[in-house]
Amino acid sequence: MKKKKICAALLAAMMVACVCGAGCKKNDESSASASDTGISLSIDPNVTASSADTSTGASESASESASGSASGSASEGSTASGSDTSGAASTDFIKMRFEDNYDQAAINEMSKKVTVHGITYNEFDFNFYYANEYIGIMQYVMGDATLQTQAGFINLDAQISDTMTIRDYLRQTVETDLQGEAFLTAYASSKKLTLTDDIIQGIEDQIAEATKNAETYGMNINEYLQSYYGPTANTDVLRTALQRYELANLAQKTYVAEYKFADGEDMLPTVYHVLFPTIDLTTREALSAEDVATAKKNAEDLLSASKTLEELKTNGEQAKTDGKAAECAQYTVQHGQMVQPFEDWCFAKHEVGEMGIVETQFGYHVMCYVGQEKATEEQKKELALSKMQDELTAAINSGEYNIVYN
Repeated sequence: MKKKKICAALLAAMMVACVCGAGCKKNDESSASASDTGISLSIDPNVTASSADTSTGASESASESASGSASGSASEGSTASGSDTSGAASTDFIKMRFEDNYDQAAINEMSKKVTVHGITYNEFDFNFYYANEYIGIMQYVMGDATLQTQAGFINLDAQISDTMTIRDYLRQTVETDLQGEAFLTAYASSKKLTLTDDIIQGIEDQIAEATKNAETYGMNINEYLQSYYGPTANTDVLRTALQRYELANLAQKTYVAEYKFADGEDMLPTVYHVLFPTIDLTTREALSAEDVATAKKNAEDLLSASKTLEELKTNGEQAKTDGKAAECAQYTVQHGQMVQPFEDWCFAKHEVGEMGIVETQFGYHVMCYVGQEKATEEQKKELALSKMQDELTAAINSGEYNIVYN
């Protein structure tokens, strides 16, 4: 799904969950209005690192998606063998190293010192985000020979768009992670936010859990951390990073809780559409020119034959039954949820019942403007986060949060 990634600082919980082995709740990123037939994008390589996820549970979702990644690598890097003289089984471990988790190309990209908005981030801080993003990408490239090296690492030179390699994407994303954290840190400071005793204790619990995990693999905690975050990692710098993360999380929650909606700002457009695809929605391969022309004509014919919403629904369902249309559905749309041409039509000014055709990378959509609905409480949270992202984007564009490599 094409969704914005709010202040990627919060996604660092992915690596935290991996290393600490903490449990988490799954946050379903698809809203009730998400399409199952390809209106929304699952992967958009053209989205730059300044995009941000609008899910308030981003940290929990990231944790869920990465659960077990670190422990899986650790178990692969360890072997059990041998027995002691008493006959009791013993275990000898091959300790996992930094070089086991990343190849030299990735290591060369890591361990940078940067300054953002007056805050200096050290090598561990940089790797804290890089490792998170690297593991997230690894889940997508596994099994794809064009995106992996022969040794099974990410091919950083692989192109994911006409102008961007995975190396570029990682670098830009980590920079935005740091900009997002600096922005949230400044907001926390302006609100005089501090961590509660419960949050502080929760950090200590995570470190204790990481220590237990390290022992499971025959490693002490610092060796364990260094295998993921590099040679400067230890519990002290991890604790500091987790404190910053939790403060950023608190800043985000505070912003959402205190956001005041202007009149009409919490109203969302509702549309009905019928999709005539120009790609195979399973393989994402383009259809033939003849099939594309047919899809366009079918969309035009449906629009001509439908003067009301009810007629569009009836005729659209028949087109779907006949195998011409792929989907007939109604959505209440939020910014950043749908592909851009679809979203642009939804948020343009329309009279109730107004119809039209929108072309996207998925095909031709016969649209009908149903009206507006008041956002649900969950949607309001996402709207507030979107406004927060707008502020962050404006601050970045102004140069106020420029990245300075030391």
